[in-house]
Amino acid sequence: MIAFPFFVARRMSRGHRHLQGEASTSPLLRLSTIGVALSLGVMLISVAIILGFKRQVSSFAYGQTGHVSLYAWGSDWLGTSQHLRLGEGLRSFLEQRPDIRQVYPLLQRIALLKTEDNYEGLMLYGVDSAFTHSYFSSRITSGVWPTFSALDSVDNPIVLPSKLAERMQCRVGDKLRLYFWGEQIRVRAYQLVGIYESSGLDKLPAITAGSSLRRLDRLGADEYSRLMIVLEQGERTDEVMASLSEELGQSPSLLQGQSLGLNSAEELMPDLFNWLALLDSNVYLLLSLMILVGGFTMITGLIIIVLDKTRQIGLLKALGASNRQIRSIFTLMSLRLMLRALLWGNVLAGAFCILQATLAPIKLDPRNYFMDAVPVVFDLGLWIGVNVGTALLILLMLLAPTKIIASISPSAVMRFD
Repeated sequence: MIAFPFFVARRMSRGHRHLQGEASTSPLLRLSTIGVALSLGVMLISVAIILGFKRQVSSFAYGQTGHVSLYAWGSDWLGTSQHLRLGEGLRSFLEQRPDIRQVYPLLQRIALLKTEDNYEGLMLYGVDSAFTHSYFSSRITSGVWPTFSALDSVDNPIVLPSKLAERMQCRVGDKLRLYFWGEQIRVRAYQLVGIYESSGLDKLPAITAGSSLRRLDRLGADEYSRLMIVLEQGERTDEVMASLSEELGQSPSLLQGQSLGLNSAEELMPDLFNWLALLDSNVYLLLSLMILVGGFTMITGLIIIVLDKTRQIGLLKALGASNRQIRSIFTLMSLRLMLRALLWGNVLAGAFCILQATLAPIKLDPRNYFMDAVPVVFDLGLWIGVNVGTALLILLMLLAPTKIIASISPSAVMRFD
């Protein structure tokens, strides 16, 4: 009995010839297929774009703060007036934790970059050779990423964000003068060895060797502005922070009498991550609307199929088929139509993502966004989830319209004929 609905559905789904002068329902069914395909395509493209935005923006945020920042209590995380001491005990404690991927000690200093024609303030990060954060090094568009050690061919190398370099008309190889203020104004010379893409962002830092800032402020070898901590799993930030706070509180010897602040990137850049959360809300709304559009499109297609096959429904009932079996037949026919639509929706979305990822034809204004082109990210799990979720929800929506089959009787079919 189980094979009966499959057999009949397969036979009825094949292309059928209409009598001369009889209207064909095929164009309407094709429109239903196109509607579902477009709905799914829009959903998949939306998910890919939002994931791309979140990854790009999160990469920017984590490039500034890491997943967690550790700094002197009472100072702003971007402030430079206070420093913490990174003893061997604290360094070993952090680096040996399995949930921490990397610890980057930073020195920070605000400086004034002055050329013959212009001047502008900037944030300067002082790093060492262990600083391998890919956000900066992977974005080099001109010059090289130095080692920030004695192996560099120039003294005091510096890497600038592209927008700052463009505004100041700086080129790789230029000698730059940076002015630092404190008890007195001091001038230091740096050589520009690299420029990294900043995609219109104005607050990205310049990068230089930490040794130059250490000499400038006469700091000890273990003194830093803050520690940028990168985790193995960024989604576990709150859990790791709670564990760190508890363990550091129970081991005062690690802190050496210091009062340190511990904050996540989300806490240090709330506006940025609130914006990302708003994007999630927009995606959920869009997914809901597209599923409704696809569901109602499939309902329309199912009603068209039922009306077109009214005579066959009456004949099946006259031959003893139950309403449940006939509903199964038309559900399977709708499923076949829906699977075809899902296939084309995936092809449409996949083609768009590949085109945008390779050629980036859709551009963005970097002054209003954190990038200059629409980003896309393919996540196989979410891709499959959207497909399966869409199929299940549409099938559930199709259960109610199939009940109209129960109202069709063989006698009505004879009159209909």
